[in-house]
Amino acid sequence: MVLKILGLTDLHSRGRLEIGGLKRIEKEKIDLIAVSGDLTTFGNPKKVKKVLEELDKLNKPIFYVPGNMDSGDSDNIEFSNVKPLHARIRNFQGFNFIGLGASNPTPFNTPNELPEEMLSLLLEKALEERPNDDPLILISHTPPLDSEADKIRDGTHVGSFCVRDFIEREKPIMVLCGHIHESKSISMISETLCINPGAGAHGNAAIIEILLDEQGKAIAKAEFVNF
Repeated sequence: MVLKILGLTDLHSRGRLEIGGLKRIEKEKIDLIAVSGDLTTFGNPKKVKKVLEELDKLNKPIFYVPGNMDSGDSDNIEFSNVKPLHARIRNFQGFNFIGLGASNPTPFNTPNELPEEMLSLLLEKALEERPNDDPLILISHTPPLDSEADKIRDGTHVGSFCVRDFIEREKPIMVLCGHIHESKSISMISETLCINPGAGAHGNAAIIEILLDEQGKAIAKAEFVNF
């Protein structure tokens, strides 16, 4: 069994999925699209809804979390293919997807920032709803602290402590994040694959494959793609 995920983040209302994306999704036989936040730039729910409505037309299951640039009340929008994941857990094809939107505090006073303590509580709230022991996958807007995915241009790490703690404690197969455009990366945190695909607004994405080996252990790998 192989699960193929298209990982997107930081679309900022300018994702380039309309033409090339459709062909790529069909060619790669994508099972699920995961969007890890910043669908807009200072967008209210109406603007977030418009972006998600366009993604819904891709006719693939989609999980999303809002980012710090999306309004805090844009975390419950749903269409036939689009399902919100912020502070929730959903099972898909034998994997438990857990979501965390918003971001830890930034210097820029963006619309959807939360203290680390609240981000931690939201993750714990979602984890309490875990339906079974199926492998865990984290979709988080904010990258984990002290990783390849959270470095700004001067090399400073600005990710979330609680996301890092969650990864080290719960050991998900992978985390898909975003937020820091310049930290496009694929790396490992212990046994967890950490992916920041880079801004979808500039045509960046990642294709992630998750498979089960002969012992039933889940293995994840990823590659960057462009649209």
